[in-house]
Amino acid sequence: MTKYDKAVSVCFSGHRSVPFAKRRELKQCLKSEIAKAYADGYRYFYCGMAMGFDLLAAEAALSLQCELKDLQVIAVVPFRGQSDRWSKEEQAKYDVIRRSAIHQYPLPRFSHLGESESLSEQYYNGCLLRLNDYMVNRSSRLIAYFDGNPKGGTFYTVREAKRQGLDIVNLHNSV
Repeated sequence: MTKYDKAVSVCFSGHRSVPFAKRRELKQCLKSEIAKAYADGYRYFYCGMAMGFDLLAAEAALSLQCELKDLQVIAVVPFRGQSDRWSKEEQAKYDVIRRSAIHQYPLPRFSHLGESESLSEQYYNGCLLRLNDYMVNRSSRLIAYFDGNPKGGTFYTVREAKRQGLDIVNLHNSV
């Protein structure tokens, strides 16, 4: 597993449902915030690969790689088959991002399983929270899309990022 420097690493967390009418503006806000983070010295951007904000953030970061040469997007997949039940369109977007990003291999590889690109071989209750822990523990900044509702994975991640003293940027009220 490649080791990245926490001091120059950012993670993304946000809601799965981003209103269609706000997506273009949110993607522009993301690009701006990613460029600011890059100017501040950040180089590694962790994405949990969920539909909605995560994939939008990964797309925004990947689109900046031509001009921000050493920016790296790190796809952290919570479990094998994460996108299996998604629409064909969302699966295609997911596959493009996975092929374009660096993959983390947080679990030991098991020879009978082949190459693992997942935190877990299968979904289990709590695996998405472990994914959020994994990314927050390796970052010093969080770029979020959080509506303030005190439940769910984004709430959990923002709360954990605050507890660990990460610099938090919430784009929810920017769009």
